[in-house]
Amino acid sequence: MRLTKLFAAVILAPCVTQGFIRSPFARGTVIKKSSQFFSATVSAPSEEEVASQSSTVSSSPPSWDELSATLSRVSPEEEVPPAVTLYRDTNGWCPFCERVWVALRVKNIPYKEQLISLQNKPDWFKELVPTGLVPAVLFHGDQEKPERRLVWESLDILKALDEEFPATPKMVLDTPEYQDAAEMLDGLNTAGFQYVYGNRNASLTEEEKESRRLAFVDGLDKLDKALAESKGPFRLGEDFTGMDAIMVPTLERWRYQLPLTAGMDILENRPHLEKWFTSMESFSPYGERVAGDKYSWTATNSMFLRYFGGGEDKPEVAEAIRRTDIVAEELTKSFSNDPVDDNFAVEAAAKLISNHDAVIKDCTREDPLSQKDVPRGNDEEAADAVLRYVASIMLSPSPSEAVNSAPLLDISTDKVQGASRAARTVAARLCVPRDMGAPAAKIFRKVLATVADRLDEKL
Repeated sequence: MRLTKLFAAVILAPCVTQGFIRSPFARGTVIKKSSQFFSATVSAPSEEEVASQSSTVSSSPPSWDELSATLSRVSPEEEVPPAVTLYRDTNGWCPFCERVWVALRVKNIPYKEQLISLQNKPDWFKELVPTGLVPAVLFHGDQEKPERRLVWESLDILKALDEEFPATPKMVLDTPEYQDAAEMLDGLNTAGFQYVYGNRNASLTEEEKESRRLAFVDGLDKLDKALAESKGPFRLGEDFTGMDAIMVPTLERWRYQLPLTAGMDILENRPHLEKWFTSMESFSPYGERVAGDKYSWTATNSMFLRYFGGGEDKPEVAEAIRRTDIVAEELTKSFSNDPVDDNFAVEAAAKLISNHDAVIKDCTREDPLSQKDVPRGNDEEAADAVLRYVASIMLSPSPSEAVNSAPLLDISTDKVQGASRAARTVAARLCVPRDMGAPAAKIFRKVLATVADRLDEKL
């Protein structure tokens, strides 16, 4: 598929943003993955476990070392030799990285990740990859092919994965249907970005801007019709292909951010596109780890507008920022009521336990490096206590039950407000897929918000 210079320029812009590149949940650069789709899960609790869960969560939470030991028992790590190394961006926003990321999970290829800061690329990476760009994949080789080789450029990587692992689902198809879909998507991307970024061009007339909008709408309508003809659930029919991997990163952004920035809902009157999104969200290789979520895309939208929207001195940009902040704040109010899947609580607990020092510092910083509009506390002791308590809940048999029924954190009155603020800050700072998968973030935010609500009742 041809990639226009316009597409390459504008879609990469969010990937190099300063504001969110520091994650309190980022730990080092290498993350080992098993050969299974990564979602740390535990077995569904028995009736006896649910009934007795109040006794598994104490008002005096365990130490971090004790929590780590519990985590090891609940979810022992599987050491599976990785077949490849994926070099991708730290935020999980790069659409080209997402294509490869989801393909690895679809193919069930064991891999490890090396996260690369796009603002401060290490010299060794620039020497390793001639373009200096992500994604790149290092194939480790095996007994039959012991040589290691590096491939960059997302489309070349998808083809190489097909070649190296022929027994796995094929991503890039040599069929007329695949080629037609690629050309249609290329046209939609061009029309979309010409429309989205056309408002920044002061030289465009209102007629020209409207012409760009209509071209984009026409492209979306054509895609909806094509999805109807394919009969789904995926772009080309029953099977997920590279076309779905290529489509979803950009469409996901448009889905969540265009209503805020342009007043456009790409799903409106497009039932087949909506059905495709539903299929993608329920497809575990994508929905459980690679997909973003509504809150994360909303919370980051203000930052994107400030950096790439043309400045707050423009009335339309200032209004979009204001509208976005209101929506983000409203979404935080729903955290404690969102339906969740307890099976993903262990994934969230693992992230918190392994990065607790950084998380505590981040939610109590006087001079935050990003999301400066999110209120911070200043009591590290209270933050430490409440986060240990939250971790113990997420390691319990049924976290969504325990968070309401277990004994509340025993903390002195002068620490209650600091503990509540820390929990709410972490919930607001949590970004998907940067920090964890969407289902894990959902249960994590629910526990954090509910604990904060219960603490506030003591004030």
